[in-house]
Amino acid sequence: MPGWGWLLLYFAAHVLGRVLVSPALELDEAEQALWTQHLQWGYGAQPPLYTWLQWVVFQLLGVSVFTLSLLKNALLASAYVCVFLAGRMLMPAGLAALAAATMLLLPQIGWEASRDLTHSVLLTTMSAATLAVVLALLRRPRPGLYLLTGLVAGLGLLSKYSYAGFLAVLLLALLAGRDTRAVLLSRWTLVAVALAVLMVLPHGLWVLQNWGLAVESTAGKLTGKVPVGFVHGLWLGLSSLVLAVLAFAGPWALAMGLLFGRDAVRAWSRWWRPDATPADGGIHLQALWRRYFAVLGLLFLAMMVLGEVTRFKDRWMMPFLFLLPVAFFGCAPELARHARLPRLRRVLATVAVLVLVLLTARVPYNALRDKPDELNQPVRELAQTLRSRGYAGGGTILSADRTLAGALRVQFPRAHVEVDDGVSGLPPERPLLWVEQLTDLPALPQDLVLPYRFAATEDAPARYRYALLP
Repeated sequence: MPGWGWLLLYFAAHVLGRVLVSPALELDEAEQALWTQHLQWGYGAQPPLYTWLQWVVFQLLGVSVFTLSLLKNALLASAYVCVFLAGRMLMPAGLAALAAATMLLLPQIGWEASRDLTHSVLLTTMSAATLAVVLALLRRPRPGLYLLTGLVAGLGLLSKYSYAGFLAVLLLALLAGRDTRAVLLSRWTLVAVALAVLMVLPHGLWVLQNWGLAVESTAGKLTGKVPVGFVHGLWLGLSSLVLAVLAFAGPWALAMGLLFGRDAVRAWSRWWRPDATPADGGIHLQALWRRYFAVLGLLFLAMMVLGEVTRFKDRWMMPFLFLLPVAFFGCAPELARHARLPRLRRVLATVAVLVLVLLTARVPYNALRDKPDELNQPVRELAQTLRSRGYAGGGTILSADRTLAGALRVQFPRAHVEVDDGVSGLPPERPLLWVEQLTDLPALPQDLVLPYRFAATEDAPARYRYALLP
């Protein structure tokens, strides 16, 4: 089977496993189920592109766990394709395919992206698309590629705000090199910038009108809750950054080191001690990676010194370090003939199977150890019980639990679902169904008591309280 076939089969298996394992939703999935009820220029602390894409998929195929999983896995597959296309310009096709496949060894991409991420998945895909288009532009500048660069950049800025950081690092790395600077010093660059600005402008105006909702909550994630001194804050930031990079790239780097030994060391060293400039005066890509990682280090340092950032999370590395496989194998095209490539293929196949099995098994496993999570919620049984109690769908559903509210949107796609903020009054639409999951409150006779999905009969059940205003 060709590589494209394995890619489709792998992500189709992810979609199938997600549909079979539970009709309930993770938090990010639930937010999409809720946000897609209206088309807006912005949603909470996130740009709108993912929600727009999910809205289109819902319109075409309906609101379901399948369509939620389909979009995310299609985007993940696209990220691997874009990394392959970027690598194909630097190395033989077989090695480029392996380079893209090694992203499975980056835990935030290989595992966490399939578990419960949405906007970060789109961000990684758009960052990979940007890298592929820019490498094509460096190889052969032409107007169509400049326009495509502007289009991809505009989509990237609408995917997640941290894309701006990746784009800035990449552009600065290009400007810092004599061999790459000329590509940017073109009137077509201005056209590309204008296109990206026009695409982002409506959302930018929305951000200015909703500044606290869009930006302040995101900025709060970067700093600690307790103010610290400069030196202490810098130490916290540096240590947090090192741990985040190790958590993101450590397993991948360890695998490359164990498999390729000294050849891996030589490939890594070329980032900092590049070979001679190409005789034909072309692009020196080894030097480009060196500048890229140097600028990235300066960006993180500026965030700590000027922005007082003290906390970094490994998933924040996704738009910046997803290109590690391209940079590594691009600096060592001789690995295309390495004797241990078959071993790498076996490692990747093993990891792929393990990820599929563990992602599917975690839901029954959580129930078996009596620690149910969101996906163990008996939302299908809850919906059936509510129907038997007189709710036929339609009207408005109200719940303070965002995850439960999103799951009920999937179960009752004709209803309008709102999250109860405890401040607003009751919606006027009827029928009105109010549903909450009970935790510490004492049970009442009319409460719904349902077993968690995959739970043993002796385990504590889920309890829900509802009220129906016809």
